[in-house]
Amino acid sequence: MNSTAINYEKFTVNGSININSVDVDLANNSMGHFSADEYGESNGNIDVKGVNLISDSHGSATKVLFADSSYADTVTYSGASHAYSTIYKYNVGYNPDDGFFTFVRSSGSMNPSDNFNPSVLTTPVSAQSGAYSTQMQTFNYAFQHADNFMSLPIFERIALKESGRYAMTGSAGIYSPLLTRIENAGYWVKPYVSFENIPLRNGPKVNTIAYGSLIGFDSSIKPVKYGFDRVLTGYIGYNGASQNYSGVDTYQNGGLLGGTVTLYRGNFFNAITLSAGASLGESHTMYGKDNFTMLLAGIGNKLGYNFEFKDGKYIIQPSMLMSYTFVNTFDYTNSAGVHIDSDPLHAIQLTPGVKFIMNTKNGWQPYVGINMVWNILNKNKVTANDVRLPEMSIKPYVQYGLGVQKRIKDKFLAFGQAMVSNGGRNGVSLSFGLRWFIGK
Repeated sequence: MNSTAINYEKFTVNGSININSVDVDLANNSMGHFSADEYGESNGNIDVKGVNLISDSHGSATKVLFADSSYADTVTYSGASHAYSTIYKYNVGYNPDDGFFTFVRSSGSMNPSDNFNPSVLTTPVSAQSGAYSTQMQTFNYAFQHADNFMSLPIFERIALKESGRYAMTGSAGIYSPLLTRIENAGYWVKPYVSFENIPLRNGPKVNTIAYGSLIGFDSSIKPVKYGFDRVLTGYIGYNGASQNYSGVDTYQNGGLLGGTVTLYRGNFFNAITLSAGASLGESHTMYGKDNFTMLLAGIGNKLGYNFEFKDGKYIIQPSMLMSYTFVNTFDYTNSAGVHIDSDPLHAIQLTPGVKFIMNTKNGWQPYVGINMVWNILNKNKVTANDVRLPEMSIKPYVQYGLGVQKRIKDKFLAFGQAMVSNGGRNGVSLSFGLRWFIGK
């Protein structure tokens, strides 16, 4: 039933009339209805099973006449308690006393995203739980050389630079299975996957899966000025993600490349990484399929220090990761004809953490880690047909978990890690990988 009136000379409701859907033009306060020059006595029923909003109201609440007072009490509404325009979500009600439908834009929720059609929230949701989270995964895994090298005791790291094979403790020479060729150049690969739900601040709760793999190359350790040693790393990566929220399914696939410079001096290390990439996104909403493109870039810096006990058998390693992320979603028009305009996302993340590492005699290196993650300045302006959408962000969260690495036949290093997140992100992240050394 379209949004105009169906006119009769005389209208009487004697039987049952079922109307599957009625078009509602909120901007002009009109909807499909029956009108007549004369109304008879009605004892039947008109059941409206749904409404289709073809425009938005000018205010937060709108009343639209559906039934004349002579038969208003014969009308019932059995449809959903809410309806969507292309931008907003409305609570829907019918009053049999006056024949008016009422459409209220406020959901009564403290979460502003509940007032909007989920189809227009794709960009802010994907920027936060998709692209931004992917960039955070890159920062977590791009410091692979420091993660491997700084798990060793200092006397073994010194011995690696001096002889590459033997470490001295006092007057005794000890061969360690850890002392293989980590000081040499090498390739590494690190696949990862995470399963999380992210209750976005000012946004919906998003179920997300992120996955990908980084492939990198580390140079050999070289001495530089002021007593530091340096390692250069280059890496490329594939990343994918899927998000599900409020009936919307979004998928992203992309790639990135980056480089890391790591400096060592004694028990101190500092690593800085730069990365840039692009991602293609596809969302499936109630209106159809939307396609969008995202560019992302960032810089991260991780520094830390080892406190060693019992000649390095036990290591406590506090660290601090600081990062900046840039995400730009290009403007597009969605399948409902709404123009989505997005300013770039600028985000800063602060992640203090600590690892407890154990070096065993047989070369196994288990560890336990815990991090606290704060996201600041991580909001971006997004509009739908010039309507400002909620600025969403990821709340602080804690990460904790364990990992292990092990030498294999003097040529390879295998490693794996499982981290659990609670708070602004809830779920588990799994990663594993292999590093193989080149040269003699």
